[in-house]
Amino acid sequence: MLYFSSLSTFLLLLLLYPPPLSAQEVLVRLAGVGRRNANEGRLEVLYNGAWGTVCDDEVDLNLANVVCRQMGFQRGFTWAHSARFGEGQGLIWLDNVRCTGREVSIADCRSNGWGINDCTHAEDLGVICSPERMPGFPPVSLEDHPPSSRQQSRQRNSPQSVSPPAPPPAPASIASSSARGHEIALRRNATTSRRSNISPQENGHEIQILRRSRGGSRPGSQAGSALPQGHQLPPRLANGGSYRQRQETARNSLRREAGGQADRRTQSQAQHQSERRSDRNQHLSGNHIEPDPVNPDVGQDFDAHYTQGQTSASLEEVRLRPVLSRNQGGLVTEGVLEVKHAGRWRHVCSHGWDLSSSRVACGMLGYPAAEAFDQNAYRKLWDSKLSDPSSRLRTQTSKKAYWVEKVQCQGVEVSLSQCPVQLSNPRSDVPCRGGMHAVVRCVPGSQFTRNGRAPAPPAVPPVVRLKAGPRIGEGRVEVLVEGKWGTVCDHLWDVSAASVVCRELGFGTAKEALTRAQLGQGTGPIHMNSVQCAGRERSITECHYRPVPLYTCKHSQDVAVRCNVPHTGLQATVRLAGGREASEGRVEVLMEVRGERRWGSVCSENWGLNEAMVVCRQLGLGFASRAHQETWYWPGSSDASELVLSGTHCIGTEMSIQQCRRNTNIYCPRGGDGRAAGVTCVETAPDLVLDAQLVQETAYLEDRPLHLLTCANEENCLSSSAARMNWPYGHRRLLRFSSRIMNLGRADFQPRASRESWTWHQCHRHYHSIEVFTHYDLLTFNGTKVAEGHKASFCLEDTYCPDGIQKRYACYNMGQQGISVGCWDTYRHDIDCQWIDITDIRPGEYIFQVEVNPSLDMAESDFQNNVMRCRCKYDGARVYVFGCHAGDAYSAEVEDLFDHQQQISNNFL
Repeated sequence: MLYFSSLSTFLLLLLLYPPPLSAQEVLVRLAGVGRRNANEGRLEVLYNGAWGTVCDDEVDLNLANVVCRQMGFQRGFTWAHSARFGEGQGLIWLDNVRCTGREVSIADCRSNGWGINDCTHAEDLGVICSPERMPGFPPVSLEDHPPSSRQQSRQRNSPQSVSPPAPPPAPASIASSSARGHEIALRRNATTSRRSNISPQENGHEIQILRRSRGGSRPGSQAGSALPQGHQLPPRLANGGSYRQRQETARNSLRREAGGQADRRTQSQAQHQSERRSDRNQHLSGNHIEPDPVNPDVGQDFDAHYTQGQTSASLEEVRLRPVLSRNQGGLVTEGVLEVKHAGRWRHVCSHGWDLSSSRVACGMLGYPAAEAFDQNAYRKLWDSKLSDPSSRLRTQTSKKAYWVEKVQCQGVEVSLSQCPVQLSNPRSDVPCRGGMHAVVRCVPGSQFTRNGRAPAPPAVPPVVRLKAGPRIGEGRVEVLVEGKWGTVCDHLWDVSAASVVCRELGFGTAKEALTRAQLGQGTGPIHMNSVQCAGRERSITECHYRPVPLYTCKHSQDVAVRCNVPHTGLQATVRLAGGREASEGRVEVLMEVRGERRWGSVCSENWGLNEAMVVCRQLGLGFASRAHQETWYWPGSSDASELVLSGTHCIGTEMSIQQCRRNTNIYCPRGGDGRAAGVTCVETAPDLVLDAQLVQETAYLEDRPLHLLTCANEENCLSSSAARMNWPYGHRRLLRFSSRIMNLGRADFQPRASRESWTWHQCHRHYHSIEVFTHYDLLTFNGTKVAEGHKASFCLEDTYCPDGIQKRYACYNMGQQGISVGCWDTYRHDIDCQWIDITDIRPGEYIFQVEVNPSLDMAESDFQNNVMRCRCKYDGARVYVFGCHAGDAYSAEVEDLFDHQQQISNNFL
């Protein structure tokens, strides 16, 4: 009787819980309301004889591709969430479905398991497939009954259609089984005979997580079918060597039954995976939950996310949702934190979240620091929404996919992806129990706190700066040591040190730590090498570093940074219209006109490169290569025909064109439309720098007869008093010198005018490609100009290039003019106009100044280093030139001393 009773129970369980279907037997179809074509609709799956829907959690385009191909469409276009094609009825078969895109059937994708979900039909998934059908599949129409994948398969294999051979079914040993859920069994009453055959580690309760196979039978499957399906309790909470030995024996016997080349490949993979698991878990003892590694990838993912909890999950992006706070000048500095993981935004649980983690999140958002604040208002709002039965938040927060359970940072990390992260708590069914979403308040840098106005000068003079960067928060790093600006050598330079620099300058953490002068070479001394920062330093000068011995590091090793910058919204207030590319066009700005904000054009009166640079940087497009004062060839937008900005004057450091000085009332004599302002932006630009040492070493006086200065006088290279002299008798006293101009930027320097537009000078018998290339001035200490000279560019060429750089520009035979990156153009002291006429100057002390590209006609990445200044002492018969340096080489305090004292050292290149 006992035998028949057990047999009847077994048969009853078989009837109630039939064996699982294989991947080839799981059918899919499209149904629902609001369908325009047969290739779109609510996704339904046939499993165990019943149609059910799929939840839209964690769905991506890979799933759409798999099910569309399963139904005979070529690919998936997109997917629709929140019951876009109406709510289904009955079961919800699948939730959190994750496909790679290579699966044959949706049953091969990973999921929570059949029938395991936390969704309602309001979250039913819809799919939109491409209308094109795969070869061998018949066409379908919306009027027809939506065919299932089985019906289409039958039609495809009928004699009337020619189809490619169907892919072989996946072997049982390699079929992905995570979509079947996990079987967990608890055996409390093992037989005495069994207990005598197992190791002491396996005594007590055995808990086993079994992945059910769809592709074939497993040893003991007949017995297993009598157990309940879904989340069950069959044998295994022992992890000892005897258990793994039995499991490996079972797998080997399964492979021998399956046979074939595919099983031989699978055997080697499973053995390799088993060895890795044995090595990893050999130190474990006692009760250990270990998944069956039928699919190695799934097993690893399961261990990382559920067994261990701690993971190196990549939190790709962060953002703040301003639930209660208001924006500060367009900035969102406070709100609920959201992080993106695997392409989906999640909330972070407040358990374990602290100010150190907030500091890291704020750094990713472009803010240098975070601050603590009272979060009671957020807790009240959270509790009120959870208590509202109609609140969607109440449903969402019950899902583990909504949360990142725990993030713990030390505060020195550059990104949250470097912090220990726990996506979910395997010991708790309720995610973030008793907590709420993490809330963060960031402290913006001083340059972002003036509500749209130009940044105020810093209260404390900075000791670090960024030079020659194409965008805000980018540039070559320069530090101030003993009043001199210098660069940093790239040995051991990393993102931690770069983040200290970025925070010091009012930005967030560093996105990149650049080496090998990737943003251009600097000049002057190299102050630091082997910089190593812990991450909490307030300045790079507090980090550990080594001084740089002379000639041990070159400027080709200068470091640079790219910092995280907060989203200010300024980029949305300017645009370019009509250009052939996104980087050029007519400038249109959003301004407040008569009490309302509207788009309009900009008057081109006094429009120059400084203004164009501000626009390009505001748009994130790099440097300005041209500032256009005529844009008739670029049509403007229909809603921006009115002039809304005139009299614009920018220094070049503004963060938006709206921050520049402008007319209160619109005044534009040139008119708008075809004469509106325009720009052309580029990613790289040249950077011209004068060799100060050569000027100092070659300066001397010459009394030159007038009859040798006829051509120079025609080019206005002499003082105005020369016109009152009795030509050709007499002489002029000239301060002569050589100048060498180097291009240290990242693009070649070329004249703006083409060869057809160059000016011919008959007396000197040469062309001028740039009418005024340099200014030479003699100034008093209060800045009054007492003498001046200028030099036209009659020959702009590569006079010298270092080894490894080929000369590209030469003046011979009216060749192309310019200066290549890394090359020099030298003007010798003995050519005409390479002087200052000081005939009328009284003896005394002066400032000798040379400025390259004075009218800013040609674009450069940095205009601040175009000026060179020297002290000059003239006693009536001799001249002494000393203390020559680039104009931005010293701090403001030291530069002030330079104007009034003689004790200043040289700053040579």
